[in-house]
Amino acid sequence: MFTRADKIVIVVLVLLSLASYPIIKLYGTGGGAMLEIESMGASYAVVEMNQRKTVTVPGALGDSVIEIDENGARFIETAGDDTSCIEQGYITDAGEMAVCVPNRVLIRVVVKSDIDTDFISR
Repeated sequence: MFTRADKIVIVVLVLLSLASYPIIKLYGTGGGAMLEIESMGASYAVVEMNQRKTVTVPGALGDSVIEIDENGARFIETAGDDTSCIEQGYITDAGEMAVCVPNRVLIRVVVKSDIDTDFISR
């Protein structure tokens, strides 16, 4: 059986765990988040996610326009008839990506440590 002190400790630990989530979300990966942009299979640019910016990227069919703001990054225009990459909306977290396949333009959220990695061993 749990004593009264055990229950208080459990409640305090649960509250601390819940309170730490917004702090980790805000400072854990968001502070170092970068947007990696690839065009036609090659790296085009790497830009910080904390700056409001619009980037025009040349693709196989024409230009794609990417908007970066406080909500994340998204395609707002692309060449060609397929607008599925625009419909994907914002990407915000490390590992998320959006791709305009016909135009061969890809955007991916990475953290700075991913960019600096020379190799991965298993």
